[in-house]
Amino acid sequence: MSVRINLGEWGSVFAVPSSVVDDHLRIASQNQLKVLLFLLRNSESSYTYNEIGDRLRIHEEDVKDCVAFWIDRGVLSQNGDELLPDKGKEAKPENAKHEKSESEKTVTKKTLVSRPQKPDTITAAQRVNSDETLSHVLLEVESALGAPLSSGNLATLVMLYDTCGLPAEVIVMLVNYCVSIGKANMRSIETIGVRWADEGIYSADAADNKIKMSRQSSMNWSKVSSVFGLKNIGSPTSKQLEFADRWVKEWHFSDDMLRKAYEICVDSKGETKLGYINGILQKWHKNGLVTPEDVEKYDRKKPAGNSKKKSSFDIDELEKIV
Repeated sequence: MSVRINLGEWGSVFAVPSSVVDDHLRIASQNQLKVLLFLLRNSESSYTYNEIGDRLRIHEEDVKDCVAFWIDRGVLSQNGDELLPDKGKEAKPENAKHEKSESEKTVTKKTLVSRPQKPDTITAAQRVNSDETLSHVLLEVESALGAPLSSGNLATLVMLYDTCGLPAEVIVMLVNYCVSIGKANMRSIETIGVRWADEGIYSADAADNKIKMSRQSSMNWSKVSSVFGLKNIGSPTSKQLEFADRWVKEWHFSDDMLRKAYEICVDSKGETKLGYINGILQKWHKNGLVTPEDVEKYDRKKPAGNSKKKSSFDIDELEKIV
């Protein structure tokens, strides 16, 4: 008597790295998952980008971007003409030989991109038409911007929703925030949206806190730039916002102290150097100097046994900053 187990569909299975589900499922797009599953299922065969695209109904260039995404994420690695599991990430299945014909064009590594990949315009339109929530987000965004989205901008919206994983309500809050700060364009919305995703802003409460913090940082920089007499400086950089938050929010310096540090910098260097100013304020904060009078009293002191005048900041040390 012979015995066999009829596994049915389970008789033909293939391995999927656990990290795909644990770490990347949230941000991977539909096309990226389709390409990875196709490659894993056909690990013993060789296919060109064009052949993969034909099988999956994806453009050849989009297939390249999808492969680059998985290499960038550390799921796959490149070894000559082969795509392999990235060493240290997942164990390579014993039957995954990846044999390829030398006469065929093989998948090669594309220059990696640091930003999430957008879907093609056709896929983006299909996603909006098939997802009621996404359709509602589109209407909200177009209303906030006061204009219909182009096909390219629609792809950006779908990317923020599908690839970056921002919930509908967070995207609407993001767009309204960008409109309120004079950045009512999809390029700014994309940049800030990707940053929010990287920071894990995935709820309305988190988005609300982020917006409040961003507004406070802008107010801190406005205060600093006003005290320094800086005008027409455009949008502040992340470094400028970092300095302003430190001086105003963390160290609680008054306008008078900010102005005094600014004047010392300009008198010494002939221009505004934020790193130099930060060095002065850092020394004042360390020594508990909170008013211009405190600074003057500190500078009038002389160290015991030394006739050299003591300063509230170290010129030699500051010179290393610039």
